[in-house]
Amino acid sequence: MTISKAINEILSEYEGLQIDTDHIADGSDQYGLFKSPARDVQRFNDGSYTVTETYQFFAKYDSNSDSERMEADEWLEDLTYWADDYSYNYEFPEIGKNRQIQDIAVVGVPYPMEEDNRITLYQMQLQITYVREREEL
Repeated sequence: MTISKAINEILSEYEGLQIDTDHIADGSDQYGLFKSPARDVQRFNDGSYTVTETYQFFAKYDSNSDSERMEADEWLEDLTYWADDYSYNYEFPEIGKNRQIQDIAVVGVPYPMEEDNRITLYQMQLQITYVREREEL
């Protein structure tokens, strides 16, 4: 399983989110996930290593009224807390290839990236950390 598919599977447990991985195709999708060009690796003496990758998560919400904007802000804030508590409440999915997810986190705060009179596009950064063990030959 790819890391982006694992994130999609994890986030699907939050209110059944359905995320279009790596694109918001024609503008009709509500959620999108894009991999950032950031990868932090920490190597260990036994050949294993920890990888932290960053992804951009986008969510589009109606913003016709103040109440709709407040609902979107609350939903994104709740998603942040839910991600913080994920490892205490759920099992991370199996991703294979001698890798095991250790953590998922929202870094920074969700912010409105683009807005018109009807729809606001919010962006937030997700980080996922996993360990990869050395493969035995």
